Amino acid sequence: MSKLLAVKDEYISVEDYLKLEEKSKIRHEYMDGEIFSMAGGTRKHSLAGTNISTELSLQVREKDCEVHAGELRIRMRGGHFVYPDVAVACGEILTEDNDKTLLNPIVIFEVLSKSTEKRDRSEKAEDYFKLDSLKDYVLVSQYRVRVEHFSKQKNNEWSLKFYESLDDTLDLKSIECTLSLKLIYLKLKLSPLKLVEKKKRNGK
Repeated sequence: MSKLLAVKDEYISVEDYLKLEEKSKIRHEYMDGEIFSMAGGTRKHSLAGTNISTELSLQVREKDCEVHAGELRIRMRGGHFVYPDVAVACGEILTEDNDKTLLNPIVIFEVLSKSTEKRDRSEKAEDYFKLDSLKDYVLVSQYRVRVEHFSKQKNNEWSLKFYESLDDTLDLKSIECTLSLKLIYLKLKLSPLKLVEKKKRNGK
């Protein structure tokens, strides 16, 4: 996710938040009465998100699925609203707020940034995991080759798998797509995680 900045220190209702979004040129996320403006992300953040959405769009073009890259918000528990970097929905697409809010994503990608990583891993992840429709939640580092794939199992528990090599391939069974790390990190010119850690140990 791009950088988030808290906007006001006072409680904001869901209704007021939605009115703000209608008029604002800047997107905001909403959680527990707080709104956060989504400041611009880095070049690497943008590249990773574009790589993911482009490849998935190609793979689902003949399927009953849609890929959305950061522009469509998602409503979660308690009236929380967020804008994931990439979201995929299939079958009957459920929306509200004049088609501006998606209710039933199947796959969500978040490209991590220093200012949002903690939230993407905690409050946001908890909300995502409670979405009945969601089958895959994927966190992508923009600083090193590292992808974390949470997938919902038949017992509704979530399993986690790590990918740290450009030769690895992410398997999204819920939408019958695969995504290689080479494509995710295309043009980012990042080092594999093991090489990054080796350089740190050597003081480089």
